[in-house]
Amino acid sequence: MGSPVAEAGELKAGVAKPAGARSKPRRKSKRHGKAQKAIPQQPLTVAETEAKRMRAVNPAQYYRQNLGQLGFGDPEHALVQTIKELMDNSLDACEAMMILPEINVELIATEKRYEVVTNKTKDGSVRTFPIFKVSVEDNGCGVLRSKVAKCFGKVLYGSKFFSFKQSRGQQGLGVHAAIIYAQLTSLEPAVITTKTESDPSGYRVVLKIDTERNGPVVISTEEVKFERLHGTRVELMVAGDYTDKVEYFIKELSLANPHADLAFTVVKEPNSEPKRLHFKRANEILPPQPREIKPHLLSMEPGALLEMKSNDLCCKTAKQFLTKHFVRISEEKAAQLLKASGIRQDAPPREIDVERLLKAAREGDLMRPPLDVLSPIGEDALRQSLRRMYPDAEFIGAVAREPWSYRGVPFQVEVGAAFGGQSVINDCDRVRESVFKSRVIRLGNKCPLIYDSKDCLLYKVVKEINWRNYKISQDEGSLPYAPMIIVVSLISTKVPYIVPGKFAVAYHEEIREQLRLALQTLGRMIYAFISHRQRQEHERHRQSIFQIYAKEVAKDLSYFTGMDEAKLLEGLLESAKHRKPSKTKAEAEPAKKPAPKAESPPQSKKKVAEVQAPPIKAVEATTSKKEKRTQHEGLRKQSTLEQFFG
Repeated sequence: MGSPVAEAGELKAGVAKPAGARSKPRRKSKRHGKAQKAIPQQPLTVAETEAKRMRAVNPAQYYRQNLGQLGFGDPEHALVQTIKELMDNSLDACEAMMILPEINVELIATEKRYEVVTNKTKDGSVRTFPIFKVSVEDNGCGVLRSKVAKCFGKVLYGSKFFSFKQSRGQQGLGVHAAIIYAQLTSLEPAVITTKTESDPSGYRVVLKIDTERNGPVVISTEEVKFERLHGTRVELMVAGDYTDKVEYFIKELSLANPHADLAFTVVKEPNSEPKRLHFKRANEILPPQPREIKPHLLSMEPGALLEMKSNDLCCKTAKQFLTKHFVRISEEKAAQLLKASGIRQDAPPREIDVERLLKAAREGDLMRPPLDVLSPIGEDALRQSLRRMYPDAEFIGAVAREPWSYRGVPFQVEVGAAFGGQSVINDCDRVRESVFKSRVIRLGNKCPLIYDSKDCLLYKVVKEINWRNYKISQDEGSLPYAPMIIVVSLISTKVPYIVPGKFAVAYHEEIREQLRLALQTLGRMIYAFISHRQRQEHERHRQSIFQIYAKEVAKDLSYFTGMDEAKLLEGLLESAKHRKPSKTKAEAEPAKKPAPKAESPPQSKKKVAEVQAPPIKAVEATTSKKEKRTQHEGLRKQSTLEQFFG
């Protein structure tokens, strides 16, 4: 018998085993349809199940599922939001080139319909909305041909996200949301036509956004003729529900930008007559150009500062990091901050303790950011714009506060009002007969905020003001009852919106205080106007009463004086026209100091005889009843004269 090693070798080589030898059971082959013996599997845990479902999501995918956060939650909001996002980009492009904006907006209903399943309709569960062709054309700087696809086809791609500068757009997100909404509702691509100053012709791109990879899908490109020397035209097909909000938005945008010329054309139904609105510019003065600044240290969140110092590659020391990346920090101030926070000046930026540095900045006397970097509307321009919008208003006023800052971010508040007049009444809500509720126009970086007014700080502060102090009726916690348009504007390098859709401004105490002071100043101006108007009405009422009794007064005066009655009547009426309200005795006569009492001479002990008044004549004592009645009538007329002549 061989050795075990030899036997093993023979088995491996395929040599027959000796009789009686035990062999391994052979596995059944799957090739012949014989199943392998099943191995029991352990069930997956919840954590393992969730782990299998996890995957990364890009911004395009996220906002495709959450378009409501950007104002595209329903067709009514979406139509206004589409126009808003396109016009924001147009105005920013014109101001970047420092030219007066000329923007044409077209809104044309097509035959296509968009169906939405809803339970709110009486006749069924499906509601249909028309597909509108929205086109916005401007005379701005245009877009380079090499950048058109990415600018309009990649979410969160743009020039504004990393810029600390006042602009209407802030995230580079709005136009992309509009294109995604158009794709979802109409299945149509976006058509962009643009021309820069150096281009010989226009350049048209037809594209969609691939939300799975967050990138553009270019369908076609071509050279086209563009009528303007430079500018951009964007065309989208979106489902919408046309309401008065669209026209209100265009009107308020014109009010906030008095230097812009806006033309609006709408066709509400297919093959119907177009409606045209043209808001000409109120002036041809360009607003000051906003300037870009570095961020302020107090405006930084700890996490953002931590990421910033970890990714910094250009600074070798902590001192250099502070002076290079933040405004209002000189080398001396940087040394003080680092000393107060216990950080070495020559330490590398990655060794900066973020929490200690921010604490030292809050406790130190760090200067505010520069406040001359903003581009406000301006008091005069706001008054001109209100007068153009409400030409028959009885009162127009505007107040601009000095620039201020919240958490290291510069901002400025402006308010205005138009009071009285039929054009103002037409824009106010009628509560009951001859009673109107004021309307508030909210502006964020010169752009109207149409929705979510009750969540907005600008709206809340207007209701907090006690308008009763300014002779305007108001219920507790409500808007004033008066035919009045109130404009509240906030401009900033970073307007603190509540959501990315930019519907409402979040609460900050510094902003609230500046708004309160501006509205109180405006209220005092309105109070002076109402008081003056009340005095005029009182004077007209007094003169009307005087004219009623003028003939009787002239007749009685003629009886007493013997003068001609016609001349007396003419003189009375003439004096009543030019007479000003008499001052009170306290206003007419200055207060006089009491004269010192003179010393009385010493009285003589000799009794002085009392002087008695002569007795009343018997004629006076026996006055007849007719004479008494005549005297009483004269006294009554005299009191009437004193009443009307002061």
